Amino acid sequence: MTTLDTPTAAAGTISRYWRPLAGLALIGWPCLHFLGFLTSPPGETHEPPIFREHATLVQLSAIFLHYGAILIVPVVLGLAYLLHDRMPRLAVIAGLVGAFAAINGSALLLGDFYDLALAESVADEQAVAVSDRAWSYAGVVYGFLLPGFLVHPALIVLTTALAKAGRVGWWQPVLLVTGLVLPFLVASQAPIVQSVGPLLVAAALVPIGVRLLRAPAPR
Repeated sequence: MTTLDTPTAAAGTISRYWRPLAGLALIGWPCLHFLGFLTSPPGETHEPPIFREHATLVQLSAIFLHYGAILIVPVVLGLAYLLHDRMPRLAVIAGLVGAFAAINGSALLLGDFYDLALAESVADEQAVAVSDRAWSYAGVVYGFLLPGFLVHPALIVLTTALAKAGRVGWWQPVLLVTGLVLPFLVASQAPIVQSVGPLLVAAALVPIGVRLLRAPAPR
């Protein structure tokens, strides 16, 4: 039987407010992640004709994924909090890396609106050329894109460590990894197929969030 209890005598006040915040984030992020994939336009690339045809979906998807990325910050910090008493160094490093990565990932979603504006304003060839050039800048690749993808390793490390510590079941990091990888494997499929990935992520993280919300506040 797994437990989410951690020593809280020295930090009761912080824990009293942090547990519900982390619990809500662990529930809210998978939901927004799912909606972001479900409303995404079809196709693997930002092709101007597709963006023009699905302009509303492009905007909705970017908004859902943006706010989802914001919620990842309390998600990773909440997971780190649950791990801290068992593996403090790992919890701090993975939590900070995950939070940093989530902030970078959120910034990337603004690119969808620029790609949409280009698709609606200039010729397709010019729109693709400008977009490709913007995404190829070293500052974008190394300052935003690659750091943003560090959120996945941070989540995997934290949930795996929690399973090792007996705080969550081993099936949860397995579901999480599968849910994070699946959208990349089926990127050419319809958005509803890609959305299965976020559902698996929800199956892994929502139970943790629910248990945090139900846990009695430390005195």
